[in-house]
Amino acid sequence: MKVCIINSLYRPYMRGGAETVTENILLGLKEAEHKSFLITLGKKNEKIELEGVQIYKIKPFNLFSFIDISKSHFFLRIFWHGIDMLNFDSRRKIKKILQKEKPDVVLSHNLKGIGYLIPKLIKKMKIQHVHTLHDVQLLRPSGLLLYGQEKPFLILDKIYERLCRHLFGSPDIVISPSSWLMDMYVKRGFFYRSKRRIVRNPIGEYETRNIEKNGRKNIADSKVSFLYVGQLEPSKGIVFLLETLKHLDRKDWELRIAGSGSLEEEIKKTVSDDDRFKFYGFIKRSRLSNVFFQSDCTIIPSLCYENSPTVIYESFAAGVPVIASDIGGIPELVKDQINGFTFEPGDKDNLTKVLCFYLDHPQIIEQLKKNTKSSIKNFSAKKYLQEVFSLLV
Repeated sequence: MKVCIINSLYRPYMRGGAETVTENILLGLKEAEHKSFLITLGKKNEKIELEGVQIYKIKPFNLFSFIDISKSHFFLRIFWHGIDMLNFDSRRKIKKILQKEKPDVVLSHNLKGIGYLIPKLIKKMKIQHVHTLHDVQLLRPSGLLLYGQEKPFLILDKIYERLCRHLFGSPDIVISPSSWLMDMYVKRGFFYRSKRRIVRNPIGEYETRNIEKNGRKNIADSKVSFLYVGQLEPSKGIVFLLETLKHLDRKDWELRIAGSGSLEEEIKKTVSDDDRFKFYGFIKRSRLSNVFFQSDCTIIPSLCYENSPTVIYESFAAGVPVIASDIGGIPELVKDQINGFTFEPGDKDNLTKVLCFYLDHPQIIEQLKKNTKSSIKNFSAKKYLQEVFSLLV
């Protein structure tokens, strides 16, 4: 089978979970000896090969590239989104690639920056189409839905949602890794003719590759080692987490922070005078296993609705339990006192209570760690592809 993958971003522009999922799928296709190629955004139009994968990079006409959207002014983004949704230049470029390659199926992921004319193009070309949902980017231009701010902020949000619903239509198959996200779209009238399925994201092999070489955290360590891995952005709750921990008046823990973002300098300044915090900054994905293996628990303090965070899969694969906000699709993965704990988003008292319980009951840590592996035992790329392909006509 010849498979086309479409996702807005790919290396070196890895921004979130969709890019990791895309990479894992490509590796799974290669292992299963399927022919595959990727269409993604680039600084110029070109075809390259990366680790045996054929990659078409396109640069559609717009005010600026989606790659650089975080650097652009809010008002310019409004016009950018309008062009992006109806980007005929992107449609033309992708049509040319699909005509040349003639794939049996297209697996699309995030299309922001590539354009929302693509689903109907694929249908018109009579190619089977499987679309995977990763966030609320068809409901909010930003792709973010903040806790306590669930209603549309502007009339533009309502117009945007209605246009996306019309443009996207109903791909043959729509997949979501969480029931929460699928339900949100269906309730708003999306994908009513599509075959819809919940399929958890595939995990990669890198998480467990170096476990013997790097070793585990010394169980004799007196401090519990908490870990934050992710973007240093307000919506991810990192400031809320630091404010909560700063007021936790005990010395039997440490928090290690790995990530980058707009709050990086503020975070470094906040933790610089407190030896309970260790700041690592950005860490390459290939080295993340080292960080997980030296941790007792990963904390995900999100203040935005999350679909199915990749960091949870990675943490569980490394045998590390998770404490996370009870929001979006997170509670479908994190189960209280089985593989971690959940808490009310943005509630400092509730998070403090959970952290203190965790610190006061060290005997539960090892049991939680044992349960993490079983939580993701069926999430391999091989099983993911088998499930997806079984849905094809």
